[in-house]
Amino acid sequence: MFDIGANLTSSHFSDDLDSVLDESFEAGVKKICITSSNLQDVRNAKKITERNKNLYYSVGFHPHNAKDFKIEFLKEMSIYLDDPRAICLGEMGLDFNRNFSSREEQILCFESQLSLANSINKPLFLHQRDAHEEFLSILDNYKFNQKLIVHCFTGNLSELEDYLKRDFYIGITGWVCDLKRGLDLRECINHIPQEKLLIETDSPYLSPRKKIRRNEPKFLIDVAEEVARLRQQTKESIVKSSYENSLNFFNLHR
Repeated sequence: MFDIGANLTSSHFSDDLDSVLDESFEAGVKKICITSSNLQDVRNAKKITERNKNLYYSVGFHPHNAKDFKIEFLKEMSIYLDDPRAICLGEMGLDFNRNFSSREEQILCFESQLSLANSINKPLFLHQRDAHEEFLSILDNYKFNQKLIVHCFTGNLSELEDYLKRDFYIGITGWVCDLKRGLDLRECINHIPQEKLLIETDSPYLSPRKKIRRNEPKFLIDVAEEVARLRQQTKESIVKSSYENSLNFFNLHR
């Protein structure tokens, strides 16, 4: 399995990251992409990847942190993106749900990062929450040569169709295991083409297990199992296809 999005720089893992990684690999997770939400995350994620050859990281500014973004950060981000272990640009996008940063700050941060896209040959790792129309209107102003994924998709069927029309990949988290909050997502699962479906934990958030608050990459199997059940496929088929899709998305050699 490939956990395409885990926030392993989080303070939730400060005391036991080595054991978290060991248990994840023992549980069948072969590769992990450590997501970054600001430049300090990028620096920390790069250091973590030195622990194991199957760890990778993203380079980006999350919309929550847009208020701290500065245009001059793009130069340092470009340097990190030259690293073979830095496999995507992001996590970036818009989040109008909590508005930790103003909408204007988020849009500037998002568009500034998108300006890097054509100068790198790496996929885009996108975040969108309660900002679907604005999100698409910005993306539609650009012509991308690389692949794009909407990470941690929690939308409805109409939003999914908009993404699939644009040939986006879709990232599914433990949200799919939530019988209350995940109703729209659960209805979408059968409409995602097999070759566009990737799985992730978004650790330490969105645990697929109700009684366990801190999510970890080792619980990725729960996401695979629930997706398989909803699609009436075998767990093995989802594990295999999502892994192959991840390698394809990130342009990683087997």
